Amino acid sequence: MTRRAIAETLLDELVDIEDTRARTTLPIVSNEASPSKLANAELERCGADDRFHDYVLLEYQPVASPVAKLRSLNLLVESFALAGVEREGLAVMHAVRDALGPFRTVWGIKWHHARRELGWELYFYDYQREHADLSIANLGKILAPHVTVGGREPRPLPWHMFSIEFDRAQLCEGKPSAVDIYVDMRSYKSLGHEFVFENVYTFHHAYAEIDEILHRIRACTHFDPELDRLHRLVPPHLLNCRKVCVANKRSADALYFSRVTTRALQRFLVEQRWPAELAGYVEGWSDQLNHLLWDVGIDYRSDFDNTEVKPIKTGIYGSF
Repeated sequence: MTRRAIAETLLDELVDIEDTRARTTLPIVSNEASPSKLANAELERCGADDRFHDYVLLEYQPVASPVAKLRSLNLLVESFALAGVEREGLAVMHAVRDALGPFRTVWGIKWHHARRELGWELYFYDYQREHADLSIANLGKILAPHVTVGGREPRPLPWHMFSIEFDRAQLCEGKPSAVDIYVDMRSYKSLGHEFVFENVYTFHHAYAEIDEILHRIRACTHFDPELDRLHRLVPPHLLNCRKVCVANKRSADALYFSRVTTRALQRFLVEQRWPAELAGYVEGWSDQLNHLLWDVGIDYRSDFDNTEVKPIKTGIYGSF
């Protein structure tokens, strides 16, 4: 069977499943009550000069008028509040934004399924290496009062981005955070004296390269086409996006979908069993968030024990 035929077969499978799902009622959080929030911080709203970026810091045009509506960072702040670290998380966000300026930082909220814990990651891009203020060493200094950055470059590397991940313990107890350094289409994790390969990834246009996407998924070691249901990894409503990224990591594979709607984000949070408080936040404030496009990701792994592949970590992304 040719690769194109494989793609068409699997895409038909997705469409058939979606048709069936469309006839069922999706369990979503009720929107009858007035929108509420856990965070004490005041909501930040968009101004006329706001800029909007996806998770690789490429700018996009909002899909509705954004003025006076909510910035995506409000969801980040709400996640800090839910985890009991609003003060600490806000200090990190403000330190970075005050030092680098607005609209330069991508944020990610991670949901660790087995532990049922939230985590966070900040991503910093400099494709042309033209920003003198953007270096791992400088970010370490910026974050030093709040997060201990425990990674470094073993030597000057031709990176185009790096990220710093932290959780509640790293915010509150000073445990060092690793740095992920991205070179070409690979990333490496640095912590202390360790520098290890982390993942390799490829980007594909969601529609024009659907055959390549499905071929990459079928070639992932953690996906068994004879056992796993493709629609669990590639929900058709998420394919209505700009690009799909397929990543192969040391202990898992992953899929990322860029620029999905707020409605798709709502569905993602419910289907991936995120905390009801965050799903409810997006549902309750959806009319104030519907100008935004989001990015979402799924890390999945098989235990190779004749059971279906399972999500181990999922993420949502915005920028500030």
